[in-house]
Amino acid sequence: MDIYIDTANLEEIKNAVDMGIIDGCTTNPAIVAKEGCEFESRMKEILALVKGPVSIEVTTIDVDTMVEEAVKYSKWGDNVVVKIPMDANGLRATKILTEKGIKTNVTCCMSSTQAVLAAKAGATYVSLFYGRIADMGYDAMYELADAVNIFEHSGFESKIIAGSLRSVADVMTAIRAGVHIVTVPPASLNKMYVHPRTKETIQEFLDFWADYKKKHK
Repeated sequence: MDIYIDTANLEEIKNAVDMGIIDGCTTNPAIVAKEGCEFESRMKEILALVKGPVSIEVTTIDVDTMVEEAVKYSKWGDNVVVKIPMDANGLRATKILTEKGIKTNVTCCMSSTQAVLAAKAGATYVSLFYGRIADMGYDAMYELADAVNIFEHSGFESKIIAGSLRSVADVMTAIRAGVHIVTVPPASLNKMYVHPRTKETIQEFLDFWADYKKKHK
């Protein structure tokens, strides 16, 4: 199971890289726009910072333009993965890009049915949006676990990414469902290593040591 960070903020990415806790990075047009940065230069900075896969999303739903953008992105680094939207055109583009040897991440999947089609089209990764599935009133964990089970029994090589994870609880639910990858926003990622009892215990040990040094000067 791998953890990707879901952001285009360089400081947040660097902090996670320095801790050795991430295996890749995912971005999308919304989070890039929030950074107010120049798109290509920021993506190249992230690609240099993160050694694992970095997902960069196309900005169109036209097949030819998606392929054109994907080919351009793929030249930015060996760790580029191109995010393609889940629809009929996205499946067509995924097939074309797979034949060209370009890694893809079919995104915005809301059901195991869509995930299966993405895998059949040759997607390297398939992103199921946990939080948005739950927003619609569906059992998000079931959809993740169902996709995992189908992929295992069908021998699909595509890896399942759980996205739209809004809390540490969401992250752990996705992990328990058996997905290959969770992509986590920094706000949740930075809470995963925090526990009040851990902090108290560490402070207790430090206090004991400080007391010991005072007595053995």
